[in-house]
Amino acid sequence: MDEEMHAQAQIWKHIYGFAESLTLKCAIELGVPDILHKHGKPMILSEIAGELTIPSPSLDRLHRIMRFLVHMKLFNVVDGPEEKYTLTPASKLLVRAEDKNLVSYALVQLHTDEMLPWHYLIAGIEGETIPWLAAHNGVPYYDRVGKDPEYTKLLNDAMTSHTSFVVPALVQGCAKEGVLDGVRSLVDVGGSTGVASKAITNAFPHVKCTVMDLAHVIEAVPKDPKVDFVVGNAFDYVPKADAVLMKSFLHYYDDDDCIKILNECKEAIPAKGGRLIIVEIVVDIDETLEFARSRLCMDLGLVVFGGKERTKDEWKNLLTEAGFGNYKIIPMAINEAIIEAYP
Repeated sequence: MDEEMHAQAQIWKHIYGFAESLTLKCAIELGVPDILHKHGKPMILSEIAGELTIPSPSLDRLHRIMRFLVHMKLFNVVDGPEEKYTLTPASKLLVRAEDKNLVSYALVQLHTDEMLPWHYLIAGIEGETIPWLAAHNGVPYYDRVGKDPEYTKLLNDAMTSHTSFVVPALVQGCAKEGVLDGVRSLVDVGGSTGVASKAITNAFPHVKCTVMDLAHVIEAVPKDPKVDFVVGNAFDYVPKADAVLMKSFLHYYDDDDCIKILNECKEAIPAKGGRLIIVEIVVDIDETLEFARSRLCMDLGLVVFGGKERTKDEWKNLLTEAGFGNYKIIPMAINEAIIEAYP
């Protein structure tokens, strides 16, 4: 392929990059991964169509969608008199029945309200507003979510879905590096449904966990005797504890807001022996390079909200300015890393 042809192919790929995301969404909403999982063996197209909940599906159009999903390596085709489809390791992560799946997380990211601001990235560069506000007539994100119970549930489910991948790595990292040694109490700021806190309590029974989140989140969460749930805002107050955990939280905020939150965290923990446990992306971390593209994509997604993913130097500058002079970064085999910091 000569240089111009390669260049054309590259640009065409990016022009239609949206097709992969939205075809993935279509497959999830049709329930194709669930159908193949439940069947337990390869299925021909007409068998898949017969299991769909939509009336009289077009076999030709379904075939074209499945052909593209196979091209995306989300499904495999078994040769025979008729093509039969099977799951791949990737599409197994789209099965709702699996404890660890990315269904809700994908559906939130591909929700119309979430995708619209991407058309307004220039607004973020201009700096007078952020893409979300430009796309939604100035309505803040949590005002929009808080008034829509279905949206709130989808968002909570998405955070739980994401956490199901992060938590095992977090628990393993904490155990290996002794992050929770000497910690008797922990506040999980922005902890949503408490999945991380419950896992920490199960793995480290000596640690009493409290989840703090906004009212519309806490009100929708089924309570659990192992974990306390409190309504609060990290800009105003963080309950006292030996340690503060923030998972995928600070990346929603600019540096000035992060420093305000970190100051509240510093007030919440003991000056001696207290610790801050941040679980966030470190954009330029050398380990797990397979996630390099997704880290950059997630950073762009945060342009929409005025937040950002941070590099090693950006984390260093932020923590130092907030008075956390000692810290270390612990890589995990996922997008995120553990950042353990001390006052």
